[in-house]
Amino acid sequence: MIRKIKENGDKIKNEVETIYKTKTKVNDVQMDDLKTTISDINTKLSFLNQLLKSDEATAMQSSERVITALKDRINELPKTKPDDNGQIKFVINENQLDSLQQCDIGYVSQGAADCLTLKGGESVTQGQTIVVKIIKTDECEINANQLKATWTQPTGEINVTQVQEDDNGDYVVIGKCTSTGACKLDVSANSEPIKQSPVIVKVEKEGLINTIDTNKQNADVVKYEDDCLLVSCWTNEILKYKQSGEYIGKVMLPQGVKVSTMFKMRSGNIAFSDDLKKCIKVCNMNGQVVKSIGQGVLKDPAGIYVDETSNIVYVADWGDYCVLMFDNCSSQMIRRIWSLGKEGSLMSGVFDVTLTSEGHLLVLEYTNSRLQLFDNEGRFIKVLVEAGNENGKVRNPGGVVIDEDDNIIIASKNKLQLFSSDGSFMKRIDKPEDKIKSPWGLSVISHHPRRLAVANCGNKTVKIFNY
Repeated sequence: MIRKIKENGDKIKNEVETIYKTKTKVNDVQMDDLKTTISDINTKLSFLNQLLKSDEATAMQSSERVITALKDRINELPKTKPDDNGQIKFVINENQLDSLQQCDIGYVSQGAADCLTLKGGESVTQGQTIVVKIIKTDECEINANQLKATWTQPTGEINVTQVQEDDNGDYVVIGKCTSTGACKLDVSANSEPIKQSPVIVKVEKEGLINTIDTNKQNADVVKYEDDCLLVSCWTNEILKYKQSGEYIGKVMLPQGVKVSTMFKMRSGNIAFSDDLKKCIKVCNMNGQVVKSIGQGVLKDPAGIYVDETSNIVYVADWGDYCVLMFDNCSSQMIRRIWSLGKEGSLMSGVFDVTLTSEGHLLVLEYTNSRLQLFDNEGRFIKVLVEAGNENGKVRNPGGVVIDEDDNIIIASKNKLQLFSSDGSFMKRIDKPEDKIKSPWGLSVISHHPRRLAVANCGNKTVKIFNY
């Protein structure tokens, strides 16, 4: 035991020396920076004193420049507290006497706060779940119950919450804020603030935040870049707008093309339904058509979804009362999906399709006013949302999308509704005064905050909502 303890003692001594040398090197660099800055300031102060003793006019003109330079230099002062100021701690191995073969006496570590970093600070909407991660270094030894997390709401209300461990073994802090403004999260380890604490989360209001007047009958809207929206309007033009509403140009397609619904691909190309040629086409942002799918097979294509993992294109065929699947590489049809849904009824007025995170197919029917769920082989599972005028039901729906939380958003006659992944009604996104009229295409354009754009065909606008 004496030999084992001595070996462990030597190991700990070496670890302390290594940590000490690293900290000393960091401190020496910071001290040199501080000495250089102080010397520079002293030089400017000395020069300023000389100026003030000289001719008054010359002193006034010159001293202003020196004072400005002096203030700028002071603002550049390094932190007086070193960045690497964590303590070196010895942690006793409480199980050291359990076995003669297990004789570790403990280990050396730095302060827990030094090996943890808070990562977050994104914007959210009112009531949206906030998830802030705590990043650990490999050598960090700390339990979640040693961490303290405190939320300060925009109203000033303070809430203490538990730090949780996710499935990957990482620590997270989860919270919500129902008031708009700045929400602050402080996290400490053994009463010491961890790195990047506190973080500030901006909480934005729910509801309509912008209306873009296009003066055209809008068919669809998709997000192209961070701040760029593409809007189709049953012509050979795809209009480009910023989310602020600023018009920034257009994509011109050949004559004889009529763009309705669209899907933005990872390559940057746009797949769209050609309402004249009755097929799916793919174009680049120069307006060049690079591929056609389903010509002569599709009767009246509407909504489309491209699964770029499996290279399958799903098309809601309004005229053929079904969903068709095509191979994106060969453009060959794979199968038709017919519904034997509720009470054995067939599809009618199939208008839009999308996939869930599990790869299941959602089919939206305009005529039957319902949303149906199928597996990835096209087998019917159930009706998720049924027809009706009240909240939680749909009437003549025109668009469906899935957000990053696996929630379902449906645009139906004069309203936008949010459903959970199992079809349970969560809330109505718009208000009657927002004037949603005959909405068609939908696009989730942000997750932080949760934000949605809708092609509001009935009054020639694109409306943007936080939800």
